Amino acid sequence: MYDKTEQIELLYLATFIMPILLVVLLVWFLLAYQRKKNQYEIEKKDALLREQSLIIDNQKAIENERNRIAAEMHDDLGSGLTVMKFLSEKIVKSTQDEKIKDDVNKIAKYSTTMVENMSEIIWAMNSRYDNLEGLIGYLRRFSTEFLEDRNIDHSFYCEGNGLQVPISGEKRRNIFLVVKEILNNTVKYSDAQKICIQINTDNYLEILISEVGGKGFELEEKLQKGNGLFNIQKRISTIGANITYNNTPEGMNTIIHMPMNIKNQELPVKI
Repeated sequence: MYDKTEQIELLYLATFIMPILLVVLLVWFLLAYQRKKNQYEIEKKDALLREQSLIIDNQKAIENERNRIAAEMHDDLGSGLTVMKFLSEKIVKSTQDEKIKDDVNKIAKYSTTMVENMSEIIWAMNSRYDNLEGLIGYLRRFSTEFLEDRNIDHSFYCEGNGLQVPISGEKRRNIFLVVKEILNNTVKYSDAQKICIQINTDNYLEILISEVGGKGFELEEKLQKGNGLFNIQKRISTIGANITYNNTPEGMNTIIHMPMNIKNQELPVKI
């Protein structure tokens, strides 16, 4: 049996020492738990970094392959088609047979069309142009050449932020083909005296193609008669954009609108 003094000492021990031991054990447990949690978070971040690194490596490999194919198409197919066009023109000049001239002129025409189409495909495949700057620059060059060849007055203006905002080759090509089809339709049907292209890149991509002195068209009638507007709508839907048509006294206004994550980087481009 413990005497009274020993009982008091045991009571003090139980009252003061045991809580301290429990606190020490609790602190040790919390530290051990936190250490394991930190280790888990580090391992999780390392795994995420490895996954992101793998994705980046795969993207770079895809980009390199796209660029390689684009370069080979340009060097091999492009030069071959150019030679075909040159030889066709040479044959036309050297023969008096009208039937041969007619056939060779068709070959030359097809070669020219194929060169133009291949140039568009190469541009879309080349990852160097996977940003708004690459898209806007190509649209400006194409629209200028297209309308000047047809003696149509025109203007091209771009304002907003974020020329370096990325945009995939698929979206670039679809937007270009939509603009190309709109310009073709405008030249073919509207009798417009002038065509204005305005591009805005403030938190979105917006392309306005407007006629000056044109006659526009009836949307429902065009949808029923041909595949042009149907194909435009299909391409627009594929890239998550939308398109609207507004008939005005001056002609048709066509607006392409696509949401994008635009950064603060200004670019004024005017022709």
